[in-house]
Amino acid sequence: MKSADLAKSRLAGVLDAAGRRALARQMLDHVLTTLQEAGIDKVRVASGDTGAGDLNRDVSAAARLVRDEGATQLLLLMADLPYVDRADIAALIEAGSDSAVVIAEAKDGGTNALLLRPPTVLDFAFATHAPSAARHAERARAIGIEPIVVRRPGLARDIDTPADLTALVSDHPAYRVFRHVA
Repeated sequence: MKSADLAKSRLAGVLDAAGRRALARQMLDHVLTTLQEAGIDKVRVASGDTGAGDLNRDVSAAARLVRDEGATQLLLLMADLPYVDRADIAALIEAGSDSAVVIAEAKDGGTNALLLRPPTVLDFAFATHAPSAARHAERARAIGIEPIVVRRPGLARDIDTPADLTALVSDHPAYRVFRHVA
């Protein structure tokens, strides 16, 4: 996730810095809880607060770290997925039995999750101002892997814009604390 101070910057028009940090933290906690409920026992958080501040470099460093620790695969999940649930995680893992690269596409064509086997099989292409899911798929094909693209609402609906926040507050009781700004 981005640095806590930079998280959810596109919501700056409707949410102050403290509110954006609180929202980012609440969504991260939800993602971590969901991973735990899905039976994922080893979880690490790659953050701009502790890394280089560049998502691709920070994620690449995390992938190398878990590979060096002996991991044979990596499930990478963005922190702003308040709708993700155990079934979404199970769908990613199941798709991973058929391909070494599984991509969960965001509603805007971005990448909200990747399952990679091995963890460093792919060069990351986040935040390139182009739909990263398509770029990740292109990179997989370039190394001879046909990726599987998973499209599920819980994996697609990230929170980037004021309209996303308004929908979240309306749909999700745990986030109604933000109703005064959405």
